Amino acid sequence: MTIRRRAAALLSSAVMAGGILATAPSAAQASDPPAPASARSEVGIQYYCDYYDGSATQRRGSKGNAVREVQCILNEWAGRQILTVDGDFGERTEAWVKEFQRGWQIKDDGIVGPVTWDRMRWGV
Repeated sequence: MTIRRRAAALLSSAVMAGGILATAPSAAQASDPPAPASARSEVGIQYYCDYYDGSATQRRGSKGNAVREVQCILNEWAGRQILTVDGDFGERTEAWVKEFQRGWQIKDDGIVGPVTWDRMRWGV
């Protein structure tokens, strides 16, 4: 199940249950990747691509399923394929992580640690 389908299914459940919804903020600058039209409710909407469900720190040079998860989620947030989901955290992935971090006004170091994972997965 894709992220959008999972999010849509959870959103439908939340709306039917009368959940309170809050829209994610848009990117800080026009050049930042756009935030998707998503919402979080009491039920919760989690972005997840089925590659990795942990939160280990990922940075340039990291490889594997956790990096695939980062790349896939960034593609979903951008609303288009900005990165090849290849599991190799290179220069391009680092640049897009920094753009994402700037959009959420968190430290833009290009490292996917606990705060960045939380923003990527929950948008809060």
